[in-house]
Amino acid sequence: MKRGSLLLSWVSAVLAALGSLGYAIPSRHPPTLMFTGDLLLAGKPGKAIAKYGPAAPFAKVASLLREADLTVGNLECSLSTRGKPVKDKTFAFRGRPEAIAALRTAGFDLVTLANNHSYDYGAEALLDTLRACRDCGVTPVGAGGTIEEARRAVIVRCGHPPLTVAVLAFSNMLPKQFYAGAARPGTNPAYLSSIREDIAAVRSQADIVIALFHWGKERADTPSKTQRLLAHVAADAGADLVVGHHPHVLQGLEVRGDCIIAYSLGNFLFPSRRASTRQTMILTYRPEARGKATVQVIPCMIEGFKPRPATEKERGPMVSRMRQLCARLGTKLSADGLLVLDTGPAN
Repeated sequence: MKRGSLLLSWVSAVLAALGSLGYAIPSRHPPTLMFTGDLLLAGKPGKAIAKYGPAAPFAKVASLLREADLTVGNLECSLSTRGKPVKDKTFAFRGRPEAIAALRTAGFDLVTLANNHSYDYGAEALLDTLRACRDCGVTPVGAGGTIEEARRAVIVRCGHPPLTVAVLAFSNMLPKQFYAGAARPGTNPAYLSSIREDIAAVRSQADIVIALFHWGKERADTPSKTQRLLAHVAADAGADLVVGHHPHVLQGLEVRGDCIIAYSLGNFLFPSRRASTRQTMILTYRPEARGKATVQVIPCMIEGFKPRPATEKERGPMVSRMRQLCARLGTKLSADGLLVLDTGPAN
């Protein structure tokens, strides 16, 4: 397990050549990377954390998440006691800064803030969120005090011998006032030019490049033309894995060249009343080399707002459903929820 050694070995440094934040995680080779859907630390989840402690929300899945060398999610709120809700938004989410301990306790190492909620309470609250994450040992990506910071990759070395993993995050969601500027805090916008440029900048320096996106239409189980365009641009630029958030429901997997694309992982720690939004999954990614990797989906269910592993009775229909969603995209997922990519040269 990674938890005991991770805090002791955490090394943070700015890699000047890449403009990236880097740290090392000692572990096995090849590494196991895990990805989840949307994480909300405000509202009911936030109240539960305050009342029952940081371990409560993820009690039934933490043992799974902690086994990964790198665990990644989408933090769908700001964490601050400052700021006011931005105008003309139906939902604005803000949790307490100390709520981030729930993610750290569960095993999360990195969260994307490139979404349509991290700026809900303005610039001060976004900066507080970045600070809360870093102070707790959860690295943020996809947002910053300037556009330069928001575009900065996180560089992780994990496995033994280590692989270098570069993580970038982009938001394709409105409002545009959330986007960072030259001297303005905000999120990293998913412009085609910057996607190509940023992936190319880390491609030659990293064994594995991962691009996270906030995109799509809520509750749509098929990716939109825009989602597929952005994913294909990222894949063609050199990404090995693309992972999406925002639709709140599961979408299928696609293979494009040496890249695996997971269009939406649905909710994870999030109030979920509809049957479709209660289904979620943990996506595991085990890279060996460029074009050689194994992906597996671990079906989970959300009870109220808390995730748990799916029962045997629930698992079969969920994997069957995922296989249908993948088939729409020309991808064959096995009955065990496995997808093997082997397009690269032999080691």
